[in-house]
Amino acid sequence: MKLTKILLSTTAILLATSALAADLPTTKTPPAPTLAVAPYSWTGFYVGAGGGGAWMRAHDSSYSTYTNGPVAPLGGSNRSDLGKFGAFGTIEAGADYQMDRFVVGAFTNFDFKSLKKTKSITSKGTYTTTTSSTGTSSYNYTARHSVWYKVGNNWDAGVRLGYLVTDRNLVYALGGYSGAQVSSGVRLDVSYGSGGNSAAASESGWKSGYMVGAGWENALTDHISFKLEYRYADYGKAKSSYNTGSGVGWQSGDVSVQSVRAVLDYKF
Repeated sequence: MKLTKILLSTTAILLATSALAADLPTTKTPPAPTLAVAPYSWTGFYVGAGGGGAWMRAHDSSYSTYTNGPVAPLGGSNRSDLGKFGAFGTIEAGADYQMDRFVVGAFTNFDFKSLKKTKSITSKGTYTTTTSSTGTSSYNYTARHSVWYKVGNNWDAGVRLGYLVTDRNLVYALGGYSGAQVSSGVRLDVSYGSGGNSAAASESGWKSGYMVGAGWENALTDHISFKLEYRYADYGKAKSSYNTGSGVGWQSGDVSVQSVRAVLDYKF
């Protein structure tokens, strides 16, 4: 009986304490409000710098012959592909505008590079002459036919269209204008007996072309992004010719450049 009274009394005390505690003001700090993080925006202007590797290709057709003395045709028309790989640096500027998950933009860049390739073909033979005063004479001759192509600095201006895989990862295609310093030339050197001769021609200047490509860009911070890009640029034909009293020759080559570049951009 006494145990029952003790249990009832304890239960009543606990209930009264709980009710009193519920009426007292709480000392707990309310949870801080959660702030929504604004998504990254690709809209804005940017400048950047970087570099990469480039491959120059010239699909060449050329011909040389010596007409003063020993005739040294080098197989008629010579056709070959000349290629040269090298590194380059680049600076760029542009602007983008984001529309939902699509990004459109315009850009320009200047590449610093020098890619040159030379090819030579040598022909050897014997030249025989007959005169009334000296009789018959024979000379060994060597003819060297050379062509060369060079692509120097270039600048591009184009547009790009991209799709956001995530808020900070953009894949895109690009295209536009490309202008480059392109040089080419052809030369024939002939030596025979105690003499020899040579003839040559070349051209150099800015050539206009087009470029296309694709790339990926990642926004590392709100202002800095990294891009990796492939481009193909076509500059058409580079050609030159000569026709002198001692030789005739010409060269014509379709010149193109493929490049892979990595660039860090700063967005304002």
